[in-house]
Amino acid sequence: MAPPAPAPATPVATEWRDEASFRLAPGEGIEVKLVMQEGQTARFEWTANGAVVNYDTHGDGGGNSISYEQGRGVPDQAGELTAAFTGNHGWFWRNRTAEPLTLTVRTGGDYTEMKRP
Repeated sequence: MAPPAPAPATPVATEWRDEASFRLAPGEGIEVKLVMQEGQTARFEWTANGAVVNYDTHGDGGGNSISYEQGRGVPDQAGELTAAFTGNHGWFWRNRTAEPLTLTVRTGGDYTEMKRP
């Protein structure tokens, strides 16, 4: 008797709603925010395309502010961001290397818009 067939893998969300790439000179930073309602969850993926960046994932709006996570010398990250309150939630990246780099961010899920404040 043949062993049972393995269960199909859970599909991974690969459809992105927004994608943007930015060229950062040494020392330059960029901020990207998602306009979100409290409790909404957005999927994200960003990469420094072979380089590394410092980042700060945070939110602000309606007199509120929050720091979700920070990192130094990170090449990429993927995950979910759930809004702690209604407002703007996203990332600030800075190129602390001696060479220019290209940062690419992709987002999907629940949010109104992606913007550069």
